[in-house]
Amino acid sequence: MSDQPDQLANEAGRPRRDADTGREPQFVAAQMGARWISLNALAERIEAAFIEEHANETAALREADTRTKRLQLVISTLDYVVASESVQLSASERADLVSRVYSALFGYGPLDALFMDERITTLSLEGADAVSVRYEHGQLQPLGPLFQTEEQFRRVLRRLLMDANAELREDQPYIEAGLTIGERPICVNMIAPPVSFQLTADIRMHPKKLPTLADLVAQEFLTETAAAVVQALAQSAHGVIVVGESESGKTTLLNVVAHLLPAPEQVSAVERAGEMRLPAGMSRLAVQWPQGTAPGITFGEQILSAIRLKPQTLLLDEVRTDEPETIAPLLMQADAPRQIWSFRGAIFAKRLQSSLGMLARRADPSGGERLVKALYERLPFVLTLSRSGERLRLSSIAEWQFKHSADYPTYTLLMHTEDGQLRFTGESPLRSLNLPSDFWPAP
Repeated sequence: MSDQPDQLANEAGRPRRDADTGREPQFVAAQMGARWISLNALAERIEAAFIEEHANETAALREADTRTKRLQLVISTLDYVVASESVQLSASERADLVSRVYSALFGYGPLDALFMDERITTLSLEGADAVSVRYEHGQLQPLGPLFQTEEQFRRVLRRLLMDANAELREDQPYIEAGLTIGERPICVNMIAPPVSFQLTADIRMHPKKLPTLADLVAQEFLTETAAAVVQALAQSAHGVIVVGESESGKTTLLNVVAHLLPAPEQVSAVERAGEMRLPAGMSRLAVQWPQGTAPGITFGEQILSAIRLKPQTLLLDEVRTDEPETIAPLLMQADAPRQIWSFRGAIFAKRLQSSLGMLARRADPSGGERLVKALYERLPFVLTLSRSGERLRLSSIAEWQFKHSADYPTYTLLMHTEDGQLRFTGESPLRSLNLPSDFWPAP
């Protein structure tokens, strides 16, 4: 007798495969062909048997400290369940089951294969039914459903958050947390009701190997001439702000700059998701999310902790306009360290000046224009990033120059992209950089 409802069976006794488009079940024969069982149901039975056997953390599980040893335990449980059910499996079906059960027990289920694909840079999950991926820097492309149920989707997200030292809870509808999967830094941005209609997650994935400045030149992210300016800025005493929209390469460039800074032991980095790869000796302070009864530590609180360390340089990844109070100490303290920010925002001069001015004014409304001027003085150089087609690029290099007014600076482009090429504008910086005397062309 079949395990499946009558309406899912055809005349030959095989279950139909049109029950749920995108989640069509695969069936294999059991009990010497007397009935059919879905591979999903079989995987669930193997998972349940494994959990029952090792629920009290058996000695075998404690000793399984490598993937190979854990796979052996999974295979042992699979062999037992398959034998007891008299299931007939092909070699490919067996291999698929081992991989699926291992991912469910020790990994992230159907996301594991996507994490291993280094071409994928973004995963967008809108509930259990809608999944999209971005290859390299192209547009998001929809995939078919990956999760069998909403519960499986939530279980995978909970595990991701747990491994990122965060947790899914009702009083925390928005989480941005980081972890490392297979040597790839991963950032999980999760939004839950009531902020959104359903549980969603955007997952940003960085390459295993951190690119160098030379790599960015080879990838046409920037030109050799612009790379020389970036290196000179990193090794100067001047503040820098890296500006761009989401997924424009801000963290990538900030990572590269971090490895160009002199005296890394005198540098502190404050991050939202801990996804940067910092050089040895550089201190890291990342946002900590509440877990259980333990309170969290906010971005602003970590900035204050970093200031107390008295670093020579402070890296911030990333500053946003909806948290102006976080940057108030950096603009108000006379002895604040040199600063290098990544800033999420528009790269056009008027909109950038408006958003930065508003950020400074809201940081301390009693400070008036004093904090606006302090921001331009402490972050005089601006690197803007943009997405062009399917490529990320450095769009411009600029400096806030107080050459016409002591109170209001002029946004002066030093290099700017025209017709797809990053070129000199004829302007030169007022602040000194360690570059050849003839580096900047005469106007």
